Amino acid sequence: MSHNNSCIVCRGEYKVPGGKLVAVQVSIASDDASATENCTTHESASHARQEIRRIRLDGDFFIDGVEDPSRVVEFIEHALLGVSAKVAMEAVHKEFPKAQFVGLTAEAIDIAISRALHDQGNDSSQKNSGGSSSQAIATSSAAGEKITQLSSVWDELDIAIIGDDIPRSPAMHMALDETLAREVADGTRGATLRFWQWQSNAVIIGIHQSLSNEVNMRRARELGFSVVRRVTGGGAMFVEPGNTITYSLYVPSEFLSGLSGYEAYKRCDEWALLALNNLGIDARYKAINDITSPSGKIGGAAQRQYRARVGTAGCGCILHHVTMAYDIDAAKMLDVLRISREKSADKVVKSAAKRVDPLKSQTNLSRDELYNALVEQAQEILPHSHTQFLSQESLETAEKLATKVFEPEEWTGKIS
Repeated sequence: MSHNNSCIVCRGEYKVPGGKLVAVQVSIASDDASATENCTTHESASHARQEIRRIRLDGDFFIDGVEDPSRVVEFIEHALLGVSAKVAMEAVHKEFPKAQFVGLTAEAIDIAISRALHDQGNDSSQKNSGGSSSQAIATSSAAGEKITQLSSVWDELDIAIIGDDIPRSPAMHMALDETLAREVADGTRGATLRFWQWQSNAVIIGIHQSLSNEVNMRRARELGFSVVRRVTGGGAMFVEPGNTITYSLYVPSEFLSGLSGYEAYKRCDEWALLALNNLGIDARYKAINDITSPSGKIGGAAQRQYRARVGTAGCGCILHHVTMAYDIDAAKMLDVLRISREKSADKVVKSAAKRVDPLKSQTNLSRDELYNALVEQAQEILPHSHTQFLSQESLETAEKLATKVFEPEEWTGKIS
C-alpha cells in the first residue's frame, strides 16, 4: 500500500497455477481519517469500492484480434469505475467484438480488486476461487502437440526469409517489428520471416506489464541489461545474445482466417517445430503460446494484429514473434526479474529455473550454428520461400521509430 497525493494506492494480484497473471492498482480517495483503513479491513472493503478513483490493470495476459490492445485495457479500466468486472467485460465484448482474451476474465479481475482492497497480495483463501476463470486462464497441462507437417495454407504463401546477421539494439528490433508489420498490412511487403541478432543484454516486457513489478531496474542496470516494452502481450523476455534465438513472422491477416487462440499460434510456428525436429530436437506446441520439450519450456510466442491503413491495398497483418532459450543463466534471470508473492505461490513459477529446457540440452550445435541451421531449414521447409535483405527504406523508418517511440522512458515506463 502507498499514498499518492489524496489517494491511497493498493495492489492486488491473481494467478491461476500455470496460467496468466492479472493485477490491479487501485487508487482510493483518502479524504478522511478512516480512509487509511480502506485497504486493510474486510469491513471497509465495500466503502472502499465506492471510493475508488482509478483502477489500473496490468499483467502477462494477451488481448488478440484487435489492432490496439491498450485501448481495450483503457476501456476496461474506465468501465470498472462504475460497474462490476462482469458487466465491464460484457461491455468490452460489445465494444470490441473481435477481441480475444487469454488469461483475462471478469473473475480474475474481481479477485485482484478484492485483494487490493484488503491489501492481502497472495490470499491463499482465494487461490482456488474464481469460478470459470481457472479454465479460461490456465494453460494446457498436456505434454504438448507434435507437428508432423505444414498446413496446406503455407503452399499459397510466397514468403521472404531475412537471416539478418547484423546485431541490433533491443529498441531497433521492436521498431523493425512495427515497420515490417505495417508494410505487410498495407500491401507494400509480402509475407516475411525475420531472424534476429541481439546486440546486447535485454529484458523485453509485455505491453500490459508493470515495469516496476516485473524488473529490478537497479540490478538490470548493474548487470548491463536494457529494458524495452514490446507491442505484444505476455510475460517478460530475459535476453542474453549468446543464449537466445528470436524470430518474427509477418503474414497477411487472411493467413489465419477462421483461426483463433491456440490454433492461430500453432499455425505460425509449424515450420519452426518441423525445423527443430529435423535438427534432432524434440519440440512440441503447448497451448496457448509455448514451444516445449518433454522436459520443459523452450520458448514462447506473442501476436498482434495490424489493419491496413486507409488508401493502401493491403488486407492487414499478423505479427507473430517467438523467443527461444538456447541456454539460460537462471540465477541471473531471477536476479533481474521480479517474482511477486502471487507468482511465487505457483509451483510452476517457483521452479522456473527447472521448468526451462534450453535448446542446448538437445543439441551439440553452438548457438550460431543452430541459428544458421534454422534459417536453412526455413528455406527448405517453406515451399515458396526466397532470401531477402532489409531495405534501406525499412531500416531508416525503423531507426526513426526506435528513437521516437521505443527508446524513450515514456514508452517503457508507461505502466510504471
